[in-house]
Amino acid sequence: MAGWRPTPGTGKWWVLGIVFGLAFTAWATWQEYSVSDQKISVRDIGYTVVDDRTVTLNFEVTKPADGTVVCTVQAQDLHKNVVGSTTVPIPPAATRTNTYTATIRTTTLAFAALTHDCVRG
Repeated sequence: MAGWRPTPGTGKWWVLGIVFGLAFTAWATWQEYSVSDQKISVRDIGYTVVDDRTVTLNFEVTKPADGTVVCTVQAQDLHKNVVGSTTVPIPPAATRTNTYTATIRTTTLAFAALTHDCVRG
């Protein structure tokens, strides 16, 4: 019994499909690795509730050293409602990863603080 073969006349479509699949895989791999050093990541280190209206957040930002980033940090109450928010501009730095501290004014007592997002500025 012979192995499976495409229907006569459809071979060019199989070749085209395989070539397209390989080209797409190569493009996707290149996209992933070409921007990996441009990614922005953030890690919350800890927070301190200073008083009923203030909380401080320590967080670490990894970004391109010569890039500017704007981070939005939030304070939340016990029910995860946002009770305070501020933006923190992160200027270019000598290294990719740096630690920052943000002071967040709140409307009521905060239970937690976190980094909402960081975007290119």
